[in-house]
Amino acid sequence: MALIIKSDQVTGSDFVPGVLQKLLLEKEKTGQERLQIKQFEFLEEIQFDFKTEEGSLSWLMPLTSNLKYNGLDLDKNALLILPPNFSLKIEGRVGEKFIVFSALEVERFMANYDQMPLDIKCVDWSVEPVLLSEFDSRKRIYLASPVLWDGLDCVKGEMIYYPKGGTAPPHYHTGAEHFQFVIEGSGTAYVNGSSEVVTEGDIIYSFEDETHWFENYISDSFVFAEFFVPGNYKTIWENPEKVCTWVPTGKDISGRPAARSIAKHVAGQGKDV
Repeated sequence: MALIIKSDQVTGSDFVPGVLQKLLLEKEKTGQERLQIKQFEFLEEIQFDFKTEEGSLSWLMPLTSNLKYNGLDLDKNALLILPPNFSLKIEGRVGEKFIVFSALEVERFMANYDQMPLDIKCVDWSVEPVLLSEFDSRKRIYLASPVLWDGLDCVKGEMIYYPKGGTAPPHYHTGAEHFQFVIEGSGTAYVNGSSEVVTEGDIIYSFEDETHWFENYISDSFVFAEFFVPGNYKTIWENPEKVCTWVPTGKDISGRPAARSIAKHVAGQGKDV
C-alpha cells in the first residue's frame, strides 16, 4: 500500500553537532529495501564530512541556495550523483537544507554494473528542456536518465510542475517502485483508493502496480521531484486515450534556449532523454 510521509511529523536527530538529520523513508518500508531518504538541516554554520553507504548509489538535491560541496557552490537547480562509499565535504549556513536519496545494493537494479561512477557528478537540470503535456497544463524537466547520468539506467527522474487546475490521468507502473518529493506548493494525491493533500517536504511512495494520480486546485504552483528505481518500467493508463505525451518547447525553465533537444514522446518511452 502506498505511503504518504509528512516531513513535519518526522522527528530529527543530530547527524553531527550543528546538523539535524531526518530519516524520512526507512529502507524497511520499501520493496526489497531498495530506497532510503534522509533530509539534513544546518543548525549552525559549519562544514562536515558526509559519506555514502557501501553498495549504494545516492543523489543529493539542495533545498536551499547557499550550500557548498568540496568548496564548490551548489546551486538549488543542481543534483549531485554520489558513488558508493564516497566521501565529500558539505558546508552550509543556518537554515540551509538538502536531501539525499539512496538506492541500496544498487547493482541488482543495474543492467551493467561496470557503468557505476567512480567520482561525483553534478547535473544542472535548469538548462534542460522544458516539456509540455500534450493534453493538459503540466510541465516536465528530466533530472535522471541515462543521458544525464552517463549511461546509468537504474534511476529515472523528473521535475513535474502542476499549475493551478493541473491534473494527471490515473495510471500505475510495472517494473519499478517510485516516489514524489514535494518541492513547492500543495496538491492532492490520489492513492490507496482515497485522496490526501500533500505539501512541501512530503513524500508519496508508490509500490509497483498501485494506481495513483495528482491534481492541483490549491496552489498557484504544485511542484514535485519524481524518481523511479529501477529506471526501466512500463506505465499503464486507466484510459488509453489519455496517455501522457510530452511536447518539447526548446526552452529551459528560465526561457533560454535549452542545452539540448528532446523529441516528442510518451512518458517512460522517450529515446535519448
